[in-house]
Amino acid sequence: MKRRQFGAMLATATFSLGGVSSAAADASAQETDPLEIEDVSMELGEATVSVGRATFRYRDGAMRLQLDDWSVESDNASLSVGRKRVNVSDVTPETYAAVRAAMVETYEGQSLSPLLSALVESDLDPDSHLQVSLSSVESDGRLLADEVVATGTVGSVVPDGTRDFLSGGASLSALASLGAAEWSELRIERGDATLVADGVTMELDGTTFAIASPGGTAEVSGRSFEFSEMTLDILPPETLPAPHVEFASQVRQLGSEGSLTLSAVKSAAADSGVTVANTLDALGSARFELSLAEVTADGEAVVSDFRTSGTLADLSQMLRDQTSMDDDEEDDAEGGELPYEVIVSTTGTAGRMNYVIEVTGDLEKLEPDEDSGAAVDLVEEVDGRVRVNGTVGSGDDRFAFSGELMETDVPDGVQVEVIER
Repeated sequence: MKRRQFGAMLATATFSLGGVSSAAADASAQETDPLEIEDVSMELGEATVSVGRATFRYRDGAMRLQLDDWSVESDNASLSVGRKRVNVSDVTPETYAAVRAAMVETYEGQSLSPLLSALVESDLDPDSHLQVSLSSVESDGRLLADEVVATGTVGSVVPDGTRDFLSGGASLSALASLGAAEWSELRIERGDATLVADGVTMELDGTTFAIASPGGTAEVSGRSFEFSEMTLDILPPETLPAPHVEFASQVRQLGSEGSLTLSAVKSAAADSGVTVANTLDALGSARFELSLAEVTADGEAVVSDFRTSGTLADLSQMLRDQTSMDDDEEDDAEGGELPYEVIVSTTGTAGRMNYVIEVTGDLEKLEPDEDSGAAVDLVEEVDGRVRVNGTVGSGDDRFAFSGELMETDVPDGVQVEVIER
């Protein structure tokens, strides 16, 4: 996709904004036409921030901001989101028009100040439904999540003190005094795994970013789990890099002066010595602490009082390793390779016995039961899994499979063994 720089975009703003020009800031408060900006990229130091399309629209009392093909790229790293949406219900036309006009002014002037002012002055119903969703989240070309969806209300999600924070130029002292953001539900999907956390709170506790949930569920490879009392604390590095301390100070000053322009922020980063590389290093050295009171499956405890900690670099590497494993498994499946073999036999009991097993991937029959004709009474797909209703006697049944195996109904007289092929 061809990316046009901001300077070139400004020369054709009337067309790229779907007929909206700088005069839109003075338009009627009832203006509810959609706003659209396409193919925008900007340089922030060593990184390039790109948006394929940004759309802001108002329909049936709700406003939606949608960003398609958003990415941040540098020589060493990349982060991309296929689509990001922010939906807010029960919005008046006047509120939409004010924010819309501020977005035009922010775009044309390359300054966040007009938008910050409009958000401070906006009058949203605290009970308005708010949803934020991300799809196809990737880092360095590897999938982190298929979809992330957070839902709540404006009154619970927007922390107390936000108005003071924005009107005060986004100062660090105002940031530290912000209250908690509370989401009714957070859902993360990746492959065949889904995590749903209820009543999620996010807040800045001193220098720690704390995330907590009283409980939720997880679906992994066809298995269901429940967890309780989850906490995730993200702590700053042991020592904050001097360039970032200086950069934060300069940005705070710019905010207090109402001068948060793109060029000013870029200059502050350059003057402070902040780069993509040292920012990634700083983020990687930040620490995390994760704890779960209990994890259960089918009502039985699987894990109790679970705790782990490390750096975000450790966590990122773990996710990359898991992604690589998933990619390898997908490649094996696409190539027709089934890495495991299951052998079903009896333990000496006379006669034939019935059993039921399931696999989360693919399955192929290798050998029939030697003394009972067909090895399998029925092979079928059930709830995304392959189920085998089998009969085994003096011989054994053998199947090649991928994914995980579950012994759904295996009597005492039947033995199930899994080996690698």
